[in-house]
Order: sequence, then C-alpha cells, then structure tokens
Amino acid sequence: MTQKRIDINPFNAIGAILVAILVFWGLSMIFSFVFKALAFIAPFLLIATAIIDYTTITDFVKWVFKMLKENPLMGIAAIMLTVFGFPIISGFLFGKAYLRKKVRKMASKYDVETNGEIVDYEEMEDIEEDFERLELPPKRKAEPIRQKRAEENSADDYEQLFD
Repeated sequence: MTQKRIDINPFNAIGAILVAILVFWGLSMIFSFVFKALAFIAPFLLIATAIIDYTTITDFVKWVFKMLKENPLMGIAAIMLTVFGFPIISGFLFGKAYLRKKVRKMASKYDVETNGEIVDYEEMEDIEEDFERLELPPKRKAEPIRQKRAEENSADDYEQLFD
C-alpha cells in the first residue's frame, strides 16, 4: 500500500483569511453607517412614534420597569441597552407603532366590511297619525287603601282554617 504524502502549508489559507477579514470589515462599515444615520434621525423617529401611537412608548417604558422590578440585573441591562442603543430602540419603536397603526386600520376596515358602518342617526319617513281616533280605556277611580285591606282580610282562606 502506498502512502500519499499530504503537504500542509499554513500559507495556503492566508487568501481565505484575508477575504474573510475584508468581508467583516465591509460589514462593520455598513453597520457603522446605518447606526450613525439612525443616531441622526432617532429624535425625529421618537417624535413620529409619539404622534402615530404614543402607547408604544409607554408600553416599552412599563416593560422596562416591570423587568427592573422582577429581575433587577436584567432591568439594569435593559436600561443600559436602551441608553446606548437609543437609535436602534427608537427605530424599533417607530416600526412597532407604524405596524400597530396598520393593523388597527386593517381591523377597522374588516369590521366595516363584515358589520357595516355605524351611523349617528337614521332618517325616518314622516308618518302623520290621527291621534284623535285613538281611544283610551276609561280611567278607574282609585279605591282607598283601608278598604282594600279589609276586603283582603275577609277573603283570606288561611284565617278560615282556624274557625
């Protein structure tokens, strides 16, 4: 059996390593540019989020405080990530508010299609009735209360059991 000699040269992988370094450097430059752009427009995104749906911001703040209460270490980490990742958080909150608005709009559209529109009033045709033709039953004269009780007691079957 013949043995093949494998020539392992560490310099053969240098090309692949250099390409990998260039790819990761390019990705870091792209992410750096995106982060800087988000940092510039983050205040505007936060204001737009408040205009579109302010409950998105309040829900996020409530979530952070809830996390701070339940697990203080994770709550502090969330606060730190919110402070240092403000551009990303503001972009995330803007996207969430925008999606909530779209979902609400689609749900109301679906509701209108299935149940119809709600109107404030409905116009009815004028119907003239002849109220003079209506006959009311004769008015009864109210009997005194004492008289009614006396009649009830006299006709009480229970009292007759003991006679």
